[in-house]
Amino acid sequence: MPSIVTGDFVHVVATVNTKATEGKILYVNPSSTTVESDAAPDQQVKLMVTDGSGEQLYLEPVVVRHSSCEGEGRGDVGMIQADIPVKPGMSSILLLVDGKEVSRYDAGALPETKSAVTMGLGKANADAPHRRALTLAEASQIKAEPGISYSIQVKPDNSNYWNTIAVGRATPAIEIDRNQFAGATKAEVKVLRTTGFSEQVVAEEVVDLFKK
Repeated sequence: MPSIVTGDFVHVVATVNTKATEGKILYVNPSSTTVESDAAPDQQVKLMVTDGSGEQLYLEPVVVRHSSCEGEGRGDVGMIQADIPVKPGMSSILLLVDGKEVSRYDAGALPETKSAVTMGLGKANADAPHRRALTLAEASQIKAEPGISYSIQVKPDNSNYWNTIAVGRATPAIEIDRNQFAGATKAEVKVLRTTGFSEQVVAEEVVDLFKK
């Protein structure tokens, strides 16, 4: 039976087509838990971790899940959701099919010091008053960078749990829909910047979901 294990991991989401020898790494994010699956890994498909000099730090086959709703038999395209243990010096993740690199993720670098960022919600749109853009006072300074992405978490005032509403964004430009948080009037919002291997909080504020 699958069990949950805690620790320092990197969660990788990717697609792969072993027939066409193609694939793409979609998201890479830090994770503190993993589910130990009893499914058999596909020996054709592996994830490799290398350091900055290209030296191999990790290489393991991964489980590939195929849709059962694509006519007779399984579809050619499969989904990978794998958790790699954090390795000191890890710099890149490679997706391999039959030993061939088909996709690569190279981590960026986080700033050594975190700059203060002021956050709030923009004005409601008359056509969709329940949706408001997340505004960052220093947004003009936040540029898309290779190997850096943003995720947004929200904890409504009527819950003790954080909800991740966006991952893998090139910039933290999103809208918050208060209808997702029924009964809440305010919410704590957190913006995180990540290299895929490590992350830092860029901004964290309590916002009024109804303030006009």
